[in-house]
Amino acid sequence: MEIIDLFKQCVAKITLNENLTLLSKFCLKIKKQQKGRNISNIGGFQSENIELNSKEIKNLCNNITLHANEYFKNILKNKKNIFLDSLWVNVNNYKDFNMMHEHPFSKISGVFYVKTPKNCGNIVFISDSKILSYLYPDSMTEFNNYNASRFYLQSMENVLYLFPSWLNHYVEPNLSNKDRISISFNLN
Repeated sequence: MEIIDLFKQCVAKITLNENLTLLSKFCLKIKKQQKGRNISNIGGFQSENIELNSKEIKNLCNNITLHANEYFKNILKNKKNIFLDSLWVNVNNYKDFNMMHEHPFSKISGVFYVKTPKNCGNIVFISDSKILSYLYPDSMTEFNNYNASRFYLQSMENVLYLFPSWLNHYVEPNLSNKDRISISFNLN
């Protein structure tokens, strides 16, 4: 039997070596300075877009741009360069989460985890297929790339996830009493 894979999605996981103490202080400073906004967050804090030239995030912004361009060229096979368009801070405490969403008007999106206490919730990617309308999940012997309707990726400190902006995702509730801190972004 020949297998022909169709319509694959790819999430890139990159472990960085950022100064998490500096970034955590920066994120909490932003939280004190701003009222924040409600876009995908239920509870918690989501900042307005942050100035990309802030010295505290300069190294992170450079790493995001570098890895996103590698992803764009090598995975999505696009020869153009993309640039960091927007970046914001998320601080979620007990039971705060981000509902399912996508990032319209962008090409690549992602998240970098600054602080991830135990039981702080994973990021979950959702398939656009209607697979659950046709298969019986309770009769699956295992879930894989062909039959799963969602994939759970662990929220881990100093980890950067990159994904196509059209890929639906959400973040589970933080079941820790400590803040989950992340920095999300879009590239165009």
